[in-house]
Amino acid sequence: MKGCPTEFCAQLSQTLAAYELSSDVAAEIEAHLIPVTFEKRAVVFLRGTSADVLFWVLKGFVKLYLPIGGDNRTLVDLARPGDLIGFVNEMDSRGRRQVLEAQALTRCSLGLLSRELLAQLLRKIDHETLVRLLEHFNAAWSMLFARQAAFIGYSFRERLEQVFYDLGERFGASDKRGTLLVPELSQEDLAEMIGSSRPVVSKLIVDMSNEGLLERGERRRFILRPRAHRPTSIPPGDHQTRMALNVTSKQVVGAFASSSSAIRARTHAQELSAGPRNYRSTLSSRPGSSVSN
Repeated sequence: MKGCPTEFCAQLSQTLAAYELSSDVAAEIEAHLIPVTFEKRAVVFLRGTSADVLFWVLKGFVKLYLPIGGDNRTLVDLARPGDLIGFVNEMDSRGRRQVLEAQALTRCSLGLLSRELLAQLLRKIDHETLVRLLEHFNAAWSMLFARQAAFIGYSFRERLEQVFYDLGERFGASDKRGTLLVPELSQEDLAEMIGSSRPVVSKLIVDMSNEGLLERGERRRFILRPRAHRPTSIPPGDHQTRMALNVTSKQVVGAFASSSSAIRARTHAQELSAGPRNYRSTLSSRPGSSVSN
């Protein structure tokens, strides 16, 4: 693909290098991507749709949700340029189906790549490299599973702090006031990320602001204030764990669902005192998308 965005190229090269894949693989992937533009808040794909096509984020940000029944869902990750989405799937009588849902947080450009073509590219990798790749995948998903299991035992405050620190590591920009979180996230978004409600998140943000840990920036952006150490109950992020969401594993995604259900069942009584749940409704319309030249 000619003229791919600089940020995408740099992130893709970094991702492949971490898994000991050559630059030739990156070049072949770039050459076969078909760019498609999605407007802000547009639906990229819904749960249950075909998973025969993968999506590489070229520009902008995409939210990934896990539906957990009814109108409830959990915001499990944000994807940035260079990230691969649409790989988490399950098999049924109709073939591969998406487990997650994706929605454009900003106007974004995604590169489409068929799963069959990616498989053809991977078949060219030598045996020893494939073995190391599997070892990396196993370690990354093991770390992710451990962090999500620990997340259940955190208080709402600890969950929100971990979310902010993780966002700062992946999407932070240096600012004279601290670390500016580039994505514009609403309180509803943050509530979906910690299994809580918007009133609870609002109170926690006020508390963190009063303590000097957080500051509100322009256009709903947050600024993390400098601090010497993280809370001891929240382990620091690492490169492998951040990479883990770009690797497919049906079993770990199942753990997300069970973890979300456990959080909601365990904290229902706490949230009643803070106010009604404020979950966003399931996306009801499919937006149009335009194929770039």
